[in-house]
Amino acid sequence: MHPLCALCGKNQDIRELYPATFDITSISKKTYSARRHPDHIHYRLVRCSNCGLIFSNPILPPSVIAGLYKQSVCTYEDQIPYAVQTYGELFEDIRPRLPKHPKDLEVGCGNGFFLESLQKNGIRDVWGVEPGKQMVDEAPKSLRLRIKNDIFKKKQFAQNSFDVVCCFHTLDHMTDPNLFIQETLRILKPSGFVIVVVHDTAGWSVKLFGERSPIFDIEHIYLFNKQTLRQLFTKHGFVSADVRNLVNTYPLSYWLRMSGFAKGMKTIGEFLLAITGLSKKNISFAGGNIYLIAQKPK
Repeated sequence: MHPLCALCGKNQDIRELYPATFDITSISKKTYSARRHPDHIHYRLVRCSNCGLIFSNPILPPSVIAGLYKQSVCTYEDQIPYAVQTYGELFEDIRPRLPKHPKDLEVGCGNGFFLESLQKNGIRDVWGVEPGKQMVDEAPKSLRLRIKNDIFKKKQFAQNSFDVVCCFHTLDHMTDPNLFIQETLRILKPSGFVIVVVHDTAGWSVKLFGERSPIFDIEHIYLFNKQTLRQLFTKHGFVSADVRNLVNTYPLSYWLRMSGFAKGMKTIGEFLLAITGLSKKNISFAGGNIYLIAQKPK
């Protein structure tokens, strides 16, 4: 499949940024496991000369990709507490503007860890969409019937159903981000919010490591910067689209593991962190993610 620029469509003017780094016949369910260690495997990456959007082209057929995600498993248990903290802070930013008992949907909810955290903080009416069967099976029993085991698609939910739709590091995995935005606009109530977190092609990770940045990954189809992310949502009618750098908090060992340094340098770094006792020291840093909070018109 040859995706088009999500912003320019058929009027795109694309140039190759990096060639593909893998043999398409070698792709397996392990390759598509979420948040694995950086392996520098990616499709051919192109940049649209009109708008600057970076995306993969060509890609596997959407049906094949959906099948691979159905087999995906959770390999990031150690990162969940940090993700809960970060995503929870974004949710709290809009909570004063929500009704007393808001209804929330998370697209790409994994094993439901964030939905569970919302429930613990008084947001009881939560729902999710997750293609990975094992991930859904691992969700708390109270949530399993509230998670659709599927990719996000049209008409899964009624119009004007939700006060908030969350999408954390999932939009950049989608074969059609415009469909996601159109459907999100449909299922949100008037004045409802969408919260999105994606990688930043203008962030420090790319500036420091270039093609070796972990954001250039076979799972990532569309990659954004602040401008292209905002434009994508406003062109569909969202308003007050605020896009900012996201500060993540992780241990130093995680930052090193997810860096673009060569394997030998990482080994030396891990040794130094171990002998100095700094491996588990938490560092907060805007290392290469951005977030958008946008609102459906009244």
